[in-house]
Amino acid sequence: MLRQKQTNELIERLSELDAPVLSVYADINPANPDNKGGAWRIRVKNALKDIEEIQKRTERSPSLYEAVLELLAEERPAARTMALFARQNHLGKTFVERVDLQVGLPVVDLRRGRVEARWGEPYLMPLIHALDEYERTAVLHIDGAGWRFFELYMGEIEERSDIFREFDEEDWKELSDAAEFIRSGRLREKTEPTRAGDSRDPYRKKRMAWLHKLHVRLARLLDKALRALHVDRLVIMGDEDETGPFCNVLPRHLRERIVARIHNPKNEKTPNIADIRARVEPVLAEAERVAEMALLDEISEQPGIRGLAPVLEALQIGRIDTLAVPFDLDAKAWTCPDSGLLSPDPAELRELCDRPEEISLRDHIFALARDYGTRLEFVEGAARERLLREFGGIAGKRRW
Repeated sequence: MLRQKQTNELIERLSELDAPVLSVYADINPANPDNKGGAWRIRVKNALKDIEEIQKRTERSPSLYEAVLELLAEERPAARTMALFARQNHLGKTFVERVDLQVGLPVVDLRRGRVEARWGEPYLMPLIHALDEYERTAVLHIDGAGWRFFELYMGEIEERSDIFREFDEEDWKELSDAAEFIRSGRLREKTEPTRAGDSRDPYRKKRMAWLHKLHVRLARLLDKALRALHVDRLVIMGDEDETGPFCNVLPRHLRERIVARIHNPKNEKTPNIADIRARVEPVLAEAERVAEMALLDEISEQPGIRGLAPVLEALQIGRIDTLAVPFDLDAKAWTCPDSGLLSPDPAELRELCDRPEEISLRDHIFALARDYGTRLEFVEGAARERLLREFGGIAGKRRW
């Protein structure tokens, strides 16, 4: 799993590449029947054969095409999308970086054979967008005086068993000591027996008091962990009578990050990664769909800006805060190369240039959003259908 520091280093490393660069995005999802038997490799090879510039080789080094094919042949854990970047300098020194992602990217188009291959300026915006927009999520599983912490990002999940120890050794020791004391049963030994006919349970009261102390320390360490990991969303897992008291001690800014409180998975005492994933992923997917619908509600109520022509005009004067587009964006626009202005009508640009060039908006939408400080939100499923039906296929929430 990519940590925040690794993500930043990857983007910095790729951004420093000098053109020309080979940029490749491909659907490599093994669950897709069209990729059976590694068929995606054949599609990538066919796409690369059309790029003459990468076929050249010298006596000292193989061609860039051969270097890329060697990297494609590597067997790696199953992923959904591959992003690859390669270049070769005048001395024949080759740089190749392959990034396998557990998420789909909107740049990979079914009509293009699920492969996007370019030679020229590095085409980084789809990857940068994915790394930036996919939110890191933490899952805290609570089981009495025990807890486990899982991190999810870009479709990957990993348990961080020593995460709390990393951030505060003193709090970690107090937390561990309190948990051990609760689990040891010594609380019962220190509790006075109830009098005959007394319905009160002093052991339970003392246990709840100690659990409260444990929850306060756990909340403090959780806060530090989420800040350090740049985690945006939090899922609390466990029985209601255990997660409820814990959530009550969380400060407001942590409660606001909770996207779901869910029950234990089937193997509730010692859930493995598969158990956690099976319970959490549907919840996160539903939260994403709800957020997409909420964005469309905001645009509708504001009212926001709808339709390709009004959106492009507003976007290029910095008026749009958040832009909603379908995951399979398929819109054309025209541009004047010198000015960079875009319009869905070439006639509007003829005062600026004699021959406006037709472009695919999907090729430019990432850079447009970046240049004007606009958040880009790709929508799928029911939100996509609503966007097409009610908003003309593209819409923006206004800044002003």
